Amino acid sequence: MVKAPPTPKGFRDILPEQAKKRREVINTIVNVLEESGFSPMETPTIEFAETLKGKYGEEEKLIYEFTDRGDRNLALRYDLTVPLARFVASNLSLIERGPFRRYQVGQVFRGEKPQKGRFREFTQLDFDTVGSNSVEEDSKVIETVAKCLDALGLSNYKILINDRAILNFENLPLEKGLKVILSLDKLKKQGVEKVIDDLGSIGISKEEATSMISILEKKKPNERLKQILDAVDNSKVQFSPTLARGLNYYTGMIFEVEIGDYGISVAGGGRYDNLIGMFTKRQIPAVGASFGLDRLIEALG
Repeated sequence: MVKAPPTPKGFRDILPEQAKKRREVINTIVNVLEESGFSPMETPTIEFAETLKGKYGEEEKLIYEFTDRGDRNLALRYDLTVPLARFVASNLSLIERGPFRRYQVGQVFRGEKPQKGRFREFTQLDFDTVGSNSVEEDSKVIETVAKCLDALGLSNYKILINDRAILNFENLPLEKGLKVILSLDKLKKQGVEKVIDDLGSIGISKEEATSMISILEKKKPNERLKQILDAVDNSKVQFSPTLARGLNYYTGMIFEVEIGDYGISVAGGGRYDNLIGMFTKRQIPAVGASFGLDRLIEALG
């Protein structure tokens, strides 16, 4: 008997029953997003590599990069946010009359080790507001995430929220500070001792690292975060001073969604006011959220 070739590691077929469930979840979320004023759009699966590079920090090593027959350096998109930033930078008229709100469902690609809830090709469902730095837009994103989860019939979720400003350590240069954030992002997954070891690899002593984590755990919401929490007024939204999120482009409010005992965040996002400015001389504020569809469905059971 001839054996059919397998799929590459981290890539898989989606069978009809699972594909139907995915479509149901997507439709439920999309209905909420459209009721909340977000419109659909799409961006290419492939971008010029230089469009994606320099935006993700150490995660950049996971980008699938290749050269085509025309000797052009291309890459499969790593997420849906950077392509959105590139699009807005080329279409600034979109925000002349007010904030631009969009959602997108699409495949993204990361050359990471496959494990629970992680594949090398997976589906993201993003929504963003571009062109406003108001607290109201931050709150709207959090509230919309909660509405989506409620519409899916979930009740055992938490939306953990923090602000990148709370993670700043004044005595650290920018590059080192970003490496600290990447290490702190592993606190919940890998524990204090592993994070202390990671911080040691960038020249921070065990005593300093222990002190940094202790100080961080005792921090309170800053004024902007207080306003967001007051505006949302949802007991499922909780301040988490050690929440970091590893991507470099975040500048303010950040959040992640946890469901019951699933153990991995199923959604996350935050404010990224400097990303679009990397493609144009004009700084454009933006805030958004991303659902990891595969994780979300797995957590739904």
